[in-house]
Amino acid sequence: MKRFLRPTKMSPAVSGRTHGLVHGRIFKRLLIAGQVGADHAGHAPADFESQVELAFDNLLAVIEAAQLTSDDLIRIMAYAASPGSLALYNLVRERKIGSVTPVSTYVEVAGLGDPRWLISIEGEAIQEVDP
Repeated sequence: MKRFLRPTKMSPAVSGRTHGLVHGRIFKRLLIAGQVGADHAGHAPADFESQVELAFDNLLAVIEAAQLTSDDLIRIMAYAASPGSLALYNLVRERKIGSVTPVSTYVEVAGLGDPRWLISIEGEAIQEVDP
């Protein structure tokens, strides 16, 4: 069973969600490499919002391929090469994963591995398994 941590003797989480996550002893774990805002042919749209949409689609496709669901997502780390775009990122994030509340970090960087890429999202998903 997943349990979110919200300690009372420290400042609220920057994201407003959670500081940490505790899970059970027996589980299936998926580590997801950085998913960029490019389609299956490698085309990256010029605008940040479209790239965030694609990056989340790619992240969710990896989760699905592992026979997990977005509810199993416990951590996401976004690297954005588009200064001042946190609010737009959060809007797309809400559209893509809704009420799922993984531990989240958003970092603005000078650039990514390809100058066309404006976002890279990595993650982790865990599915509890009955013993």
